[in-house]
Amino acid sequence: MAEQLVLFEAERERFYALAAVLDGNPVKPLVTDFDAFQRLEKRAGQPNLGSFSAQTLVQQAARQRQQLQRRIAAAEKRRVNRSGSLTEGIVDRAGDGFIDIRWDAASACGASEREGWRTSGCITKGDSLTVHLLREREFGGDWDRRMIVVHELAHIYQRADRQRYDARRGRVDRLLAKGLFQGSEEKMADCYALTYYGEWSLTRGNLEIGYGYVCGRSERRALRKWAADVDAPMPG
Repeated sequence: MAEQLVLFEAERERFYALAAVLDGNPVKPLVTDFDAFQRLEKRAGQPNLGSFSAQTLVQQAARQRQQLQRRIAAAEKRRVNRSGSLTEGIVDRAGDGFIDIRWDAASACGASEREGWRTSGCITKGDSLTVHLLREREFGGDWDRRMIVVHELAHIYQRADRQRYDARRGRVDRLLAKGLFQGSEEKMADCYALTYYGEWSLTRGNLEIGYGYVCGRSERRALRKWAADVDAPMPG
């Protein structure tokens, strides 16, 4: 069994060395899945661990390390803006390649609950690392492309924030519980986009986006602090 624990420690060191590649990346909690690896560490430290269980732990640790290796390799390829589009460039920079983008919102996202509105983008329930958008030509222009893609990125950062806590209640939930952003994740995501671009309106010309609430200065200060805490990009 001692030999198996040595092998487990080697896998552990390799896993944490790979995870360090994501230091400072806002999606690190989602990519690394530390919770699952820490459960393996806890089991490895049990005094009554048997030889077969130790061998199983080594195999599971190796699988998690290999999964992280694959994600890092995929991110390296994804950093190139293959489409040459504005939205892909924003997404690639935001997650250093660890966030994917697809222009399939018409099929991947649910219909808007608001009459006369359409869904321009979403993050699906089962995949926290992919932004789904309408095709670029379906937007009104660069302004709404930028605002909507950053709104959707904010939802990814919200999920990454929650992933850091066992109860899956992050700092985002504390802000909403205080009544900031009218207690709405969507309005917080709008505020993130507004603050990111220094905007004070959700309309431009005949274009209207978002959820109808423009956050104030105090909320923007709170949002900037939150962004710094979760390593989310935010211009000064």
